[in-house]
Order: sequence, then structure tokens, then C-alpha cells
Amino acid sequence: MNANINAHAPAAPADDNVGAWLKILARYRQPSLARSAFELVITLVPLALFWAIAYVSFINGVWIGLLAILPAGAFLLRLFMIQHDCGHGSFFARRRLDDWTGRLIGILTLTPYDYWRGACRPPCRPAISTNAASATSPR
Repeated sequence: MNANINAHAPAAPADDNVGAWLKILARYRQPSLARSAFELVITLVPLALFWAIAYVSFINGVWIGLLAILPAGAFLLRLFMIQHDCGHGSFFARRRLDDWTGRLIGILTLTPYDYWRGACRPPCRPAISTNAASATSPR
């Protein structure tokens, strides 16, 4: 049964074949406005739902609310990751839209976006340049 499922999966290139990986991942390099908006919606809607469940259950009884805050925390973390992408200008591919989206998300994550965006660049820059250099240099 498992052989049937795996027969239709595309074969992954060998780990040392960087060029093949870059070719496969190239289509994900440029952000899509529709996909970005979709990701934002599928993060905000469940977050609001779990917040509402936690609030209602807090009024009626604490235990269900305590269970609801676990997935709410996961969606809040996902929202912060979207804010991080906005800070690098890579979520919508429109700097102004990225900045305002990041600022609005910053209200929910309690992270001042403009300050954080400037503070994030030095730690992320070595990782980005290291990944770019390793992706283009032969082994």
C-alpha cells in the first residue's frame, strides 16, 4: 500500500545537488499577493476563533479556555513569523503593504514593528548571506 503512495511522489534530488534544489524551489522565491492574503486569513480567523473560545470559556469555566490558548498561541507565533517576513519585505513583495501589515500584526503580537524591523536585520543578515553563499558555491 505504501509503495503505491510513494510511486506518485516526485523524486527529490540528492542532497549534494544544490542546482537541482534551487530549480525546484525557484517558483517559491517571489511572493504572491493572493497566497500571502490567503495565509494571513487562515492565520487570523483561527486565532480570533480560539481567542473567542478562551474568552467565553473563561466566563463559564476555565478549563476549556486553558485548552484553547494552546492553539491560539501557535497561531500567534505564526502571525509573528508573518510579521518577520513583512520586516524583510518578502511577504507581499510591496514594501509599503508589508510595512503596514507588519505594524498591524505588531499590535497583536505586542512587538513594535518599526523598532523590531531595524533590530532584526543584523541577526538575520549573516544567516541570509551564509545561505546565499552556500547555495551558489560548489562543494
